[in-house]
Amino acid sequence: MGPAPLAILILLGATAEAVASLFLIRRERTQRRLAERASAEIHARMVEMQELARIGNWEFDLANDQIRWSAETFRIFGLPPGSQEPDFADLLLAIDAEDRSMFDCAIQGAVAEGQPYKLDLRIRTPEGTQKFIHAQGSAVHDVPGEAVRLIGTILDITERKRQENQLATEATHDSLTGLPNRRHGSARLEQAIHDARETATPLAVCLCDVDEFKQINDAHGHRAGDQVLQAVARCLETGIRRGDLAARWGGDEFCLLLPGTSARDAVVSVERIRRRLESLNFSGGDGNEYGVTGTFGIADLVSGMSSEALLEAADEALYCAKQQGRNRLVCASSIPGYSAPGSQTPREPACHQRARRPAARPGTQS
Repeated sequence: MGPAPLAILILLGATAEAVASLFLIRRERTQRRLAERASAEIHARMVEMQELARIGNWEFDLANDQIRWSAETFRIFGLPPGSQEPDFADLLLAIDAEDRSMFDCAIQGAVAEGQPYKLDLRIRTPEGTQKFIHAQGSAVHDVPGEAVRLIGTILDITERKRQENQLATEATHDSLTGLPNRRHGSARLEQAIHDARETATPLAVCLCDVDEFKQINDAHGHRAGDQVLQAVARCLETGIRRGDLAARWGGDEFCLLLPGTSARDAVVSVERIRRRLESLNFSGGDGNEYGVTGTFGIADLVSGMSSEALLEAADEALYCAKQQGRNRLVCASSIPGYSAPGSQTPREPACHQRARRPAARPGTQS
C-alpha cells in the first residue's frame, strides 16, 4: 500500500473518531437537557402539589446560618415566591408571640437531643392576616453526632381550624343572638361557683326576660321578635365587664354571670342595661315604632348553695319584679321573707304567697 492510501485511511480514521466523539458529545448534551427538563418538570409538579396540598418545606443550614424555603412556604407566610430568604429570627417573629417559645423549645430539642417535633402554630403575615400551620421537623446530624441541618414542613391548616372553631361555636353558642347557649352557660356557672368558693369572692347571677314578648311576635311577626332578641343580646353583651358572661337561657330569657360582684354591686350595671333596653326603638311592618322593656332578677351565691338553688333564687327575684309591674329589677335578698333556697329555715317570699310563677317555656309570654 502506497503513502497516499495510508494517509487516506488515517484521515478517515480520524474523521470517524471525530464523528463518534461529536456524536457522544451531542448525546451527552441531549441527555443532560432531557435530565434538566425532567428535573424541572419534577420540580414544577412538586411545586404544584405543594400548592394544592398547602404544604411547604424548608431547610436550615446551621453551619452557614442559611434558610431555604420552597415556593409554597413563601406563600403560606404571605411572601412572594422567590423573595429574599429570611433568617431564623424573621421566622420566629412571624410566629404568634404566645406560640413562639413552644416552637423555639421544639427546635432546641431537635438540635440538642435529636427529637423530631409536631406542632400546631399561629403565624401572622406581613399584611396582618393570622394563619394556622401544622409544623413538623427534625435535625440532620453528621457522623460525630452534631446537628448540621434542620429540615421541616409546614401545612396550612387555617381552613381546617376555621371549620373546627365554627363547629365548636355552633355547639356552645346560640345561632340567633351569637351569645353562649344554656349548656355552655351552665358549665360556666359551675366553674364560676367553684372559683368563688376557692377564692372566697362574691358571685351574682341575673335572670332577665323581655316583657310581653309574645305580643311582639303576634303584632309584628317572628322576624321582628328575632330582631328584638338580637338587640337585647347586644345590650347585655355590651353592658357587662370583661370576665362576665351573657347567655341566652331559652326563648326570651337571658342569664348574666357576674363573678367577683355581689348582687348589690351588680344592681348598678344591670340598671344601666335596663335603661338602655328601655330606650331602644323598633319599626314595625306598618311603619309604626314600638319599644321593648326587660325585667331582671338578681341573686347572690351564699354558702352551700348549688347552681340550681342560685338560679332558683334569681328566678324568684325575677318573678317578684314581674309581680311589681315589669320593667324593673329586684334582688332576691331584698324580697320580704326571702330565705336562700337550701337554707335551714326556708320561708316563702311575700310575692310567692299568692301565686307561684309557672315554669318558663321558650316562646311563651313573659
